[in-house]
Amino acid sequence: MAKGLKKVLIVDDEETLTWSMARSLSKDKDKFEVMIANNGKEALNLLQKNEIDLVISDIRMPDINGLDLLVKIKKEYPQTRVIIMTAYGSSDVQKEANRRGSLFYVEKPFEISDIRKIIIDLIGKKKGFQGKVFGLQLTDIIQMNCLSRLTTALIITRNGERGIIYLNEGEIIHAECGDQKGTDAFYKILGWQEGEFVSNIGATSPLQTIYQNWEHLLVEAMRRNDEQS
Repeated sequence: MAKGLKKVLIVDDEETLTWSMARSLSKDKDKFEVMIANNGKEALNLLQKNEIDLVISDIRMPDINGLDLLVKIKKEYPQTRVIIMTAYGSSDVQKEANRRGSLFYVEKPFEISDIRKIIIDLIGKKKGFQGKVFGLQLTDIIQMNCLSRLTTALIITRNGERGIIYLNEGEIIHAECGDQKGTDAFYKILGWQEGEFVSNIGATSPLQTIYQNWEHLLVEAMRRNDEQS
């Protein structure tokens, strides 16, 4: 296995699923290395011994469930990103996964090509990225930057409007949108349902206007959006 490859860990108690996913994803062995764990304890053991970049975990397992595993990873391996997969899809589960720091949430059955695209998108982002934002994907982008403890400026545009959110080592410290600054600007930007964004990694904020924890800010933004919809 070539050095410097990103490592992806698949965690599921269904051995046939982990085997088939690993087999399908092995076609990308020049881009990332796939590892397998069939329970939460195995996963934690592999995380201890390897620098894992991305974990794809089932939510229901006999020993440690996916959400508990997510909390442990977030606490002990904050640089590791997480995708939660489950056959028991519900908005409550999705909200709980988001609350605990999951980047993505996918329901079984899923197309392996969709998972592959997410993996390549996530592990390939080194020098900033750009793309379109639909629905709550902006929340995912901010969450990803926070969990990765990045210092960056997210520039978001929509129909001629422009907003900017500054992060310093994973904490949201400033936002501007039109004449608004601070949390007012942040919540306004998060209320946009679609738009385009550019991440300018390494850019620093000229000032600090936001002092709340990023998780609190995202939860509050989602609450406000729910009230408006």
